[in-house]
Amino acid sequence: MSTDANRAQAAASTQADEADSRRQRLENMALLMEAEEADADAPEASEPDVEALRLLVQEVEEQSAAFQSVAVAAVQILEQALCYEREAAGAALSLGQQEKMDAMVQTGEEAVQVLRDSLSRQGDKVIHLCGKGSAASPTDGQPWWFALTDALEVLEEGTGRMSCLTTAQPDGSPARRLSQLITELLRGHHDALLLEADEWIS
Repeated sequence: MSTDANRAQAAASTQADEADSRRQRLENMALLMEAEEADADAPEASEPDVEALRLLVQEVEEQSAAFQSVAVAAVQILEQALCYEREAAGAALSLGQQEKMDAMVQTGEEAVQVLRDSLSRQGDKVIHLCGKGSAASPTDGQPWWFALTDALEVLEEGTGRMSCLTTAQPDGSPARRLSQLITELLRGHHDALLLEADEWIS
């Protein structure tokens, strides 16, 4: 067998292994979600709408440094998640699936706009500087299940980061309420994608 044929066979084998690995990760995520739903005593909370976020921002007239810091972090986390959600939407397997993904993307974009409008000049400057960094971005043209896995992982990481910010804020403070809203929004998107993964696996 020629060297080129060997390389092609090795590349195909690697791609197959990666696809199997991602499918297994999706299955594990879906099983974990089913277990969490079975153990939950309270009914699942609905995803917060952007209007709740807008009302909070309007309510807090003199925003503290903590509120601004949480808003900056939220914009960064949401914008990264949106990059991966857009990629997943573009790789959707059906029109219905794409419409669901597009609706999620629109909600995220509206939330980012509300937060950006609330930023002080200093906060906006921080966002601008951080935007020049080397944050990981999705790979164009990925198969749907690859894009879906990546989006789930980014949402999971973002949810964890926002949860840490929540616990760092005083109870009842605007900064804590803001971080809770963003955490719930990210978790809602994560769970919605898990449902899509579960349907695909089934």
